[in-house]
Amino acid sequence: MQQKIQRWSLVVIWCIVIYSFSESSLFTGENTKRVLEAVLSYLPFGHDGGDTSSPLNFIVRKLAHLTEFGILAVLVWRAIERGRMAYVGAWVFATVYAMTDEWHQSFEPGRTAAPTDVAIDSCGAFLALLFVRLYMYWKRKKKDVSV
Repeated sequence: MQQKIQRWSLVVIWCIVIYSFSESSLFTGENTKRVLEAVLSYLPFGHDGGDTSSPLNFIVRKLAHLTEFGILAVLVWRAIERGRMAYVGAWVFATVYAMTDEWHQSFEPGRTAAPTDVAIDSCGAFLALLFVRLYMYWKRKKKDVSV
């Protein structure tokens, strides 16, 4: 029971982290672009004064979506009782949370809600769970071979 509470606590904490990202104006597109431009200006191959940070900003932001909802899906998968439906349940949870996150962002100044972000979040959850599934399969096969 203690382990189950700990696992669901991690899910709740990660949901709060995602909520905080959505709540904060620090994570608007313009702010992340400024940070990226500052980082690029220090790199030897970096910033030539052009607007190269825009495509990179887009990529970084979308990778952040994939990552944060991939982590959420894996945490939920770990918290749910094992079984095939754990993967589906974790994906549904992450996707529904992505929808509510975008809805929440629609009320925040400087933030926008985008259905494409929900799709990216959902893909991040799916890819993370696919990786977990493949890892678990490989781990089981390796164990079967060694026995």
